[in-house]
Amino acid sequence: MKGIYQIYLFAATLMIAAVFFIQRGFGEPSSLYPTKSDLNVEWEVRHFDEALFGGDSLDMKELATYFNPFFQSNPIPNFWTQERANQTLRDHYTNVHNLMDKETITEDLEAISCRGHELLELPKPDIIYFYISGIDLQTPCLYYPGMNEQEPKYAFVGLDNFLGAGYPGYEGIPAYQRELLRQSQIPVEYAHAILEPMKLENFNDPTLLGQMIYHGKIAVATEALTGYELETSEVLGYSPEEWTFLEANEANIWEVFVRDQLLFSTDMMIRQRLSEPAPFSKLGTAMDIEIPGRVARYIGYKLVKSYAENHRDLSLQSLIRIRDAQKFLRDAQYKP
Repeated sequence: MKGIYQIYLFAATLMIAAVFFIQRGFGEPSSLYPTKSDLNVEWEVRHFDEALFGGDSLDMKELATYFNPFFQSNPIPNFWTQERANQTLRDHYTNVHNLMDKETITEDLEAISCRGHELLELPKPDIIYFYISGIDLQTPCLYYPGMNEQEPKYAFVGLDNFLGAGYPGYEGIPAYQRELLRQSQIPVEYAHAILEPMKLENFNDPTLLGQMIYHGKIAVATEALTGYELETSEVLGYSPEEWTFLEANEANIWEVFVRDQLLFSTDMMIRQRLSEPAPFSKLGTAMDIEIPGRVARYIGYKLVKSYAENHRDLSLQSLIRIRDAQKFLRDAQYKP
């Protein structure tokens, strides 16, 4: 098994460079909400992955002090001894150690934190922790803004969630989910994490449109927080091929949403078919198998972006705090 991981290290190194250049040019966003502030954060970077797996032995007292949030969740020393001995986790650590440039990642996340502070008044983290999560698809990045100004603010990044679709450790994960487990998604997931405390979802609106606008606001905000340095396809989690298809068929897809009165549907199955991660979207058309999953989020992004472009007097903070999804529909002037 170790041989497979070693071969993967070589192949993945080449693929990371190739994907970066291939992705350029697909859905490049315009700067709706530029920032002016210094993009440096006075935070401390702590490497729990290296402390747990990289040394010759574990000093539990030192670990519990320096990596307190982890030991608050599980203070039993034997648990961490077993984690250290877990070969799967050690393989994750080895690949992270060999494939990832933590300094560059840290600089990218610093810039996102600064933009979040300037545009949305989000507290900057005091400490960021890199760690091995054991593959956490739900929360690959976490952000804790503290309960008050005095309490420390933390950010957490599980680096083993971004080793590339071909990583052997991702066997058993559906292909459409594996595709998003790439290093270029770290800034996207981190931006999502620091947006989470803002509670942008309107739980009083059970319609598909409500979900579309919620995800559209997240995507527009993520573009701004990442400094418009990522292609929109990457922000929304699509491959270049998927993005090309969506852009070419945007008008047809929108026509189906309107014709079949999907926007105001409260059917949970429709929301699941069109908004949740899936290999493709079930719109009930002849081209369903070609329509990438989460197509409702794509249209939601287009609606929110169109609204933002036609209301440039609004700050990003004011835009994402609009709770009325129908307001976006009425005033976006969206015409694909």
